[in-house]
Parts: sequence; C-alpha cells; structure tokens
Amino acid sequence: MIDKSLFRFDGVRQRMGLLALLSLLQALCIVGQAHGLARGLVEIWKLHSVSTLVSPAIEFLAFYAMRHLCDVAKQRISSKYGKYVAGQIRPQLQEKIFRLGPQALASRGTGSTVTMLIDGLDQVKSYIEILLPKMTDMMIISLVILIAVWWQDWVSGLILLLMYPLIIFFMVILGLAARDRSNKQYAQFNILNTKFVDSILGLPTLKMLGVDKEYEGEIYSVSERFRKRTIDVLKVAMTSTFALDWFTTLGIAIMAVFLGLRLVNGTMPLFPAMFALIMAPDYFLPVRQFGDNYHATLDGKNALHDIMSFIDSPETPQDTETKWDGWKDDSELKLEDVDFAYPAGSKPQDADDTKAVASHNVAMNAVEQQREGEDEKKSDDDSNDSNSSKSKRRRGHGKKGADKGQKADNEAVDNATDDSDSKTVAIEDPTQPNALHHVSMTFKGYGKIAVIGKSGAGKSTLVNLLAGFNIPHAGSIELDGHKLENFNVAAWQCHISYIPQTPYIFSGSIADNIRFYVTDASDEDVNAAAHEAGLDEWLAELADGLDTLIGEGNRGISGGQAQRIALARVLLDKSREVLLFDEPTAHLDIETEYDLKKTLLPIIENHLVILATHRLHWLANVDQVLVLDQGRVVESGTPKELIGAGGPLDHLIGEMGGNQIDQYLD
Repeated sequence: MIDKSLFRFDGVRQRMGLLALLSLLQALCIVGQAHGLARGLVEIWKLHSVSTLVSPAIEFLAFYAMRHLCDVAKQRISSKYGKYVAGQIRPQLQEKIFRLGPQALASRGTGSTVTMLIDGLDQVKSYIEILLPKMTDMMIISLVILIAVWWQDWVSGLILLLMYPLIIFFMVILGLAARDRSNKQYAQFNILNTKFVDSILGLPTLKMLGVDKEYEGEIYSVSERFRKRTIDVLKVAMTSTFALDWFTTLGIAIMAVFLGLRLVNGTMPLFPAMFALIMAPDYFLPVRQFGDNYHATLDGKNALHDIMSFIDSPETPQDTETKWDGWKDDSELKLEDVDFAYPAGSKPQDADDTKAVASHNVAMNAVEQQREGEDEKKSDDDSNDSNSSKSKRRRGHGKKGADKGQKADNEAVDNATDDSDSKTVAIEDPTQPNALHHVSMTFKGYGKIAVIGKSGAGKSTLVNLLAGFNIPHAGSIELDGHKLENFNVAAWQCHISYIPQTPYIFSGSIADNIRFYVTDASDEDVNAAAHEAGLDEWLAELADGLDTLIGEGNRGISGGQAQRIALARVLLDKSREVLLFDEPTAHLDIETEYDLKKTLLPIIENHLVILATHRLHWLANVDQVLVLDQGRVVESGTPKELIGAGGPLDHLIGEMGGNQIDQYLD
C-alpha cells in the first residue's frame, strides 16, 4: 500500500512517529469513552439516581472530546506534510523537465506529462493525507482495543482476534484485484490524455489529409476503454466495501450472541458485556476505513510512482569541468559535420513547432489508414459499384482504425502494468533517420541569426541541440577553443536563455515566474524587468499585480502574456548573453506578434541571438540567415546576399507567399 519512494522525503519517519503517538492517545481515549458509556448504561439498568450518571457522563464527554481533537491533529499533520512533499517534488519535477527538454515531453507524450505535472501532484498530496493516519490507526488502535476487551472478557477478545485475520485476508485479496485494475486504469488514462492532446495539436495535419472525421473513432474507442476500466475499478471497490462491512457485522453479531447467552445464564456481569459490545465497532473501524480509502489512494500511489520514476529517469551527464567566462564580442562557436538522430523508441520532434510531435504521430496513423483504405477500395471496385465501395471503405476504415488503436492501447496498458508499475510506453522505430545531417556553421561575436526552413526541416531540433537537450552522435563542437562533446555543459547553459514557442509557466505568482533564473532578485529588479517586457498594461488590470497567482501550463494567461514573462526572465538575468528562440511568435495573432516584436527587438541587441522561425518578416532584422532543408544547411549568408540570388531561400519565400522581396532588403 505504501510506496517505498515515500521514505525518500525528509521527515516522513518523524511524522509517522508523531501520528503513531496520536493514534495511541486516541485509542486510549476510545477505551475511556467506552468505559464511561458502559458505566452510565449499567447505572441506568440498575435504576440508580440521576446523580450517579454525572461521573460517567463527564468521563465519556472528556474522552470523546480528546478523541476527536487527536483526529483533528492527525489530519492537520498529514495535510501539512502532504503539502510539504508536493512542494518538494514540484521543483525536482520542474528541474527534470527543464534538463531533459522538449524531447522528454515528445517521447512521454504531452497529455501524460501535463497530467503528471498538474493532477499528479494533487493526487500525491491526497495520497499522503489519507495514507499515513489510516496506516497508524490500523496498526495501533485495533491492538489497544483488543487488549482492553480481552482484559474485561477473554471470550469476546478471542472472537475479535479470530475475525480480524479473516477480514484482512479478504481485504488483501480484493485489494490486489483493485490494484491491478487501478494500475491499468491509470495507464489507460495516460494513453487517453496523450492521444487526445496529440490529436488536438495535430488537427491541422488530420484536416489536411482529410481523415479528421475518421480519427474520431479512435478517440471514442480509447475513451470507451477508459470508461470500462473505471467501471471495473468501481465494481471491485464496492465489492471490497461490502465484504468488509459484512464480515464486521458478522463478527459483532457472533460476539453479541455469546455475550447475550452468558448474560441470560447469569455467568457474566453486565459491565464487561456492555464494554466489549461498545468497543467492537471501533475495533473494526480502522481496518474498514483503511480498506475504503485504499481505492481512493491508488491513483495517488500510481502518480507518486510515475513522478519518482520520471525524476529518476536517466539523462546525459552534464559537463561541469569546462570553464568558460561567457559570450563576448570576440567569441566564436564552430560546429562541423554535426549529426543527430532521435533515439529509437521516441517520437521524432523534427517540425518547426510543438505541434509537429503530435502531427507526426497522427499523420503516420492517418497515412497508414489511408493506404489501407486504398487497398480496400481496389478490392471493392472489383466486386462492387463505386457507391457501395465508398460506403464499405469508410466503415472498414473507421473500424479498422479503432480496432488497431484498441489492440495497440491494450498492449501498452498490459506492458505498463507489469509488476504493478505504471510506465509510459514509447513508440518503437528502430529505423529512425537523422534529423540533422553534417551541419556545419560558425557564429562570431554578437549578432542575430535566423534559422529558416519549412516544417520538418530541423529548426527546433537544431535549437534544442544548441540548448543542450539534444545530444549529437557525430561531428565536432568548438567554443572559444574548448572542445565540447555536446552543449549539455554547465558553463554554456549558465550563459544562455532558451525561449520556446510555449514558455514554461509554473504554478505561482507572476513575480515568481519572472524570477525563474534569478530566484533571489529584488522586487525593484522584477518590476523593472516586467516594465521592459511590456507587462505594465496587463499588470495594471490585475488587482494583485505581480503577486497574482497563475497556474501550471499557462493556466489563466494568454500566449502573448506567457512570452512576455519569458522575456522578463531574460531581462532580469543580465549574465546571459546567448538567446535561443524557437518560434517565439508561432502561436500568436498578428497584432500580438507585432507588439511582442517591438518589445523583443531592443532586448536582443548586444547578444548572440539564434532565432528559429518561418515568419519571413524577421529577415529584415537579422544579420545572418541559415536555411535548413531536411536537416541540412543548404544555404547561409546575409539577407541581402541570399534574397534575389535564386537559391533555396528565394524558393522558400516563393512557396510561403513572400512575393514582395524588396522590403527585406531595405
């Protein structure tokens, strides 16, 4: 029930010790409460005066109040510790995602990562809040009550002792079944999230291929499988609750029968019988509550395991030995014959924006389904007329796509639940081609370099390689005379700012998000950075200004506001002279992009700026252009040298509708 990774956090044993002490005190209060109640009932049975009830009533009320105070204290301790653990995990998770970069999100799945980052931490918090006090209650309270009942009447104590293992046995059997189903449900939930988010991101590709309607069938089939697995979990949970309640009732009934017979025969006093009967429900209560809450905590346990597995996942060791003082006006960076291929088993991220990850995924399925549809069409045309063929093909297309998706997802869920662990299953592709081929380039001093190319040309891949997220497997890198194997170098990364298409916005205030690189920045510096980034107008509309809380994954803010927060981060940290931009205005409307560009242009002066974009208006503001095509540098030079020369850039401008070339030369 308890995940071993929970013991990695500071203070867990101390909290469990404190909770155990409170559970012991609560157990003694339960015994005292039952003792006072039994005394009062005996006095009433003997028809004594009302004055004789004062002492039992005071005893009952005092222990009753103390019992519930202990319960409140345990809830507060576990709740506070749950928040503490979630607070410890959050920066570790954020740092891991930041170190692994976009490729980690691509291989894991955007939907699954978002679920882990947002909902997963809340589930972990609830898991700790429920688990720790219920565990200590089950281990201590039932034992203390058993000793107290045995002390008063050994027969009743023996009945309670014999019934307890029976309840535990059925709870374990049903708990194992619930765990298996819950693990599969969690894995199916991750698949549903990933497929849904990827489908939304890849919707333009689906519409372009004309299969957006047919793809609804796969989303529906995944949703149905998740619904069925959820129903399976609920069935086991209700069966478990029924079994625990039934055996608890049976145990109390058996004890009551024996007590009644002995009372009738006059072989037992009334007080021990009343005391034992009053204590019996509280004896079974901790195990019942543990069993009931077991199902509620399974999602939290799965989320904790998923998060800690992700945090512990291997990553390329960072070079901390290389010493470098930062980029200067005489600095030089050389890349020669650099090759990079996405590893087998990961989704390639070779497009110019984050949608490419989903688009590639969805497009491959769509193309395969189209081919199957064409094969069916040929077969149908030999035996049926065109109308019936089209109808049959459409039905077969949807069914086959859904069946294929169901088979793949079922295999993924089965693999994900081996050894009761939920894991993310990557797509296998042993023949992954190179995303970058023999890339050679040289950057000298301060300047603005635009990396231009069509979707899938390798722009994002190159920027992620320069940021240290993608590790090249061939070629040489030289930075101011230092030979580097890759860009995952602490000295290099301390001097770069990486701004993706969708900047990472974590749960916290706007000021906290601006302090992303400089956590100890003063309020005055944060205000100045926000002003330079053009956030004043938006902040003026917010009652709390920079203290306004914003959520994980840009919740509550627009894309333009997220980009300006990212720019404020750059402005706050003056030590970073290299700026890497991956389509910073890709998802913005024209008006927002224009405003953001006006803010951005003064910021990028006196920096080395590498800008991956397909927006041609940036050509008027850069010093050098690198044109990529299928992972190769096919042309490089200044805009004036390349525009009008009839090369790849002119061809690209013509394809993208840039028919007024003169404006780029002015």
